[in-house]
Amino acid sequence: MSTSSMIELRKTRSTTTTATPHLVNGITDESNILHGLRSNLHCSIEFINIYNQCYHLASLRSSLFEILCNILSNSVDVDAKILKHILESLLTNHDSLLVELTGLQFKQDILPFIKRILSATEEDDNDVLLLSLKFLIKLIDNYSTLLSSTLAEWLASILHFVVTRITSSSYVIFGDLIIDLLTKIVKNFTPLPKEIVDVLGRSPSSIISTQFLSELKSWVKHVDDIRLALFAIHLWEPLAALLSRLLTRGHTKGNEMLAVMQD
Repeated sequence: MSTSSMIELRKTRSTTTTATPHLVNGITDESNILHGLRSNLHCSIEFINIYNQCYHLASLRSSLFEILCNILSNSVDVDAKILKHILESLLTNHDSLLVELTGLQFKQDILPFIKRILSATEEDDNDVLLLSLKFLIKLIDNYSTLLSSTLAEWLASILHFVVTRITSSSYVIFGDLIIDLLTKIVKNFTPLPKEIVDVLGRSPSSIISTQFLSELKSWVKHVDDIRLALFAIHLWEPLAALLSRLLTRGHTKGNEMLAVMQD
């Protein structure tokens, strides 16, 4: 065979060889991609790269969502950038990811995450908290039937957050989202069942505690900060709708609640 023929043969072989798909760190099969997602919870760049590969493989979509839920449920030591990416992805791609959500997944995986984030006291990084509130709004807006069985649990967490974290300064950060969230709850879940109202009414640190009602009343009268006063009024509207059963049944806190409404 001539030299020119050998060169042509080599060219032909090289052009007909099937290219191996490029995947991060040489990962070439689906099970290894999913394993890579689970094992990169402290490196946000690597995690996001692998996530993007998973998301674009339709065959992995269901498994991807399950892994994301599992990560949220055990997220104490997960890099904050990864949590932000997961929440942003669930919000942006909810039509293709959240359609996989079941009531059991919400109860076992997402609810513990939401409760942990809402009860956290750290104030140096609010991004995950803000995204979590947006995520809750999305869930209530589009998947309320899946949340019904755990209503008392997650609603108590939201109201506890309002009592403990909403202040005359933090309302600037959280205020609009909280009002939107409570308004969605009123739209989708009122009137609240008697049993849930009773639980909310018995909690010593609840939304109807004397301390919170007094603070809310002072905000309504805050003539030096009209924005704060308007926030307090708009906050009280969905709260009053949620707790209307306490008013109509003559609860001991009824007079305090009515005082806020009258002001």
